[in-house]
Amino acid sequence: MGSKASKNQSQGTTPPSTESVAVLQQVPIKPLTKPLTYPSLVSVVEFISFGRRKQLYAKCPTIRKLEERLPYHLERVEIETMGTGYIILRFESVSIGNFGSKNESDGKIAMWCSGKRVERSTGQSLYEATEKFALYNLSRPGTTIKTFKTKCVLANETLILQYTPKCILNCIPLTIENYVVDYNDREEWIIRTTRPIKYAKEVTVTTSSYHPIRIHSDILPELNCGCITIEGELSYMEVVDYCRKVSKRTDRPIGSVLKSGLSGYSTVLFKMLSRELNARKITLKVFGGNVLQFAMIPINESTELHVSMMKPLVLKIKVCARRTAIDHVF
Repeated sequence: MGSKASKNQSQGTTPPSTESVAVLQQVPIKPLTKPLTYPSLVSVVEFISFGRRKQLYAKCPTIRKLEERLPYHLERVEIETMGTGYIILRFESVSIGNFGSKNESDGKIAMWCSGKRVERSTGQSLYEATEKFALYNLSRPGTTIKTFKTKCVLANETLILQYTPKCILNCIPLTIENYVVDYNDREEWIIRTTRPIKYAKEVTVTTSSYHPIRIHSDILPELNCGCITIEGELSYMEVVDYCRKVSKRTDRPIGSVLKSGLSGYSTVLFKMLSRELNARKITLKVFGGNVLQFAMIPINESTELHVSMMKPLVLKIKVCARRTAIDHVF
C-alpha cells in the first residue's frame, strides 16, 4: 500500500505543508458568541445541580427571574432536627444550619458549600430562617427529589410534632421518589400523609440502634407508596392492625407492598389473621419437604391482600389482583 500522502496525491488532493499547519496552530479559536435559545437556556438552568444554580443566580443577574420560577431536580435532600436550637438542611452539596453555633437565637444562619462557609444575619431564629429557605426552594411546582431523608432527634411525640419541619408537614407540590426515615432510640418517626409523602414511590424506615421501631399504625396504612420497607420488626398486633386498615381501602394501588421483620412466629400470625380478619389461610408443600404458608384477605371484588413470609422472620404484605396472590409466593 502507498503512503497517505501518495494516496491523496493520486486523488488530486495535496496534503497541507508544515508551514501552513504551523500558521493554523497560531490562529486563536474564536469562542462561540451565539447565545443559547430560550428553550435551551431553560433546559440548562433547570437540570444543573442545586449548588451550580445558586452560583449562577449570584453571578448572572440576567437569569435570576428565570431561575426563581424553575423547579429543582434534586438527587438528595436531608433534614435533621433537634428542637428549635438545632436544624441542618442539606441540598446535595449545599448545607444550611447552625454548624456548631453556640447561640441559636442570635439571628445568624450559616451556609456551607464546597469547603466554603458563609454566615449571614437574618433577624429570625435559626429554625425559622432554615425552614423559610427550604420552603422557598421546595415549593416550586414540578420539583422532584430522588432521595429525601429526615431525622428528628427528640424525646417525645409532642415535641416531634412541634418541631417537625413545615416543609414535611405542608403539602408542597413536589415529587419524592424515595423517602428515608432515620429512626433512633429516643424518638418515634412521624410521617404525615401530605401528598408528597403519601405518594412517594418508596418509603424506608431505618435505624442505627438496637431498639425496636415503634410504628404509627394510623399513618402507615394511609401511604400509597409502591414499596414500604421497615428495617425492624413488627409485632403481631401491628401487622393485624395494618392489614385491617389496608383491607378497608379500595383505592390502594395493586402491587403496593410492605416489607418488614416479624417479632415472632409466622404460624401464630396466620392464626391471628384468620381469627381477627377472617383471612383464608393456605399451606403449600414445596420441593424439599418445606412448607409455605400465606393468608389472603379480601379487599373488594377485584383485589385482595396477600400476607406471606419471604424468608424466616421477613414479612411481605402485598395488594394483589383477586385470585393471583398465589403467583406472588414464588
